[in-house]
Amino acid sequence: MYGISICSSCGRARVIDKSSKSSSCPYCGNTERTDKMVFIFECKDQESARKALGQAAGFEAPSPKDEKAKKKRIEKADPYSTMIYKYEHSTDLDEKMQILARGLTKIKGTFTVEDIEEIVGEKYAEKYVASMLERCYIYEVGYGRYKG
Repeated sequence: MYGISICSSCGRARVIDKSSKSSSCPYCGNTERTDKMVFIFECKDQESARKALGQAAGFEAPSPKDEKAKKKRIEKADPYSTMIYKYEHSTDLDEKMQILARGLTKIKGTFTVEDIEEIVGEKYAEKYVASMLERCYIYEVGYGRYKG
């Protein structure tokens, strides 16, 4: 059995497996004994409990029409801004260099230090290019022009 209960500490609703002896709130970490909790909804399977919690919170699952619209929006996304987004959200320096090498090559064909400078800043552009050359992520096709 599963149920929905309100945390006595933070006041947020959550799904709880009623067969467990205790439950920790995923939001605040407060642990409570299951037999002492008050349930506002009970059902046999976890999926039903999740749906009920979503409905209670006002969440609506995206319709297939919404999914198609999202897919079209992604397909029409600007490749340059998509590359910048991936670059900014990467935590690994090697991955960042690979994203720049592939992305700039795909978008511009060949690129220069100035193109890298626009993204990483003037201070690091030449270091990025030197590191990408050293790791063979890019190669020089002409004086000052690179390709990944």
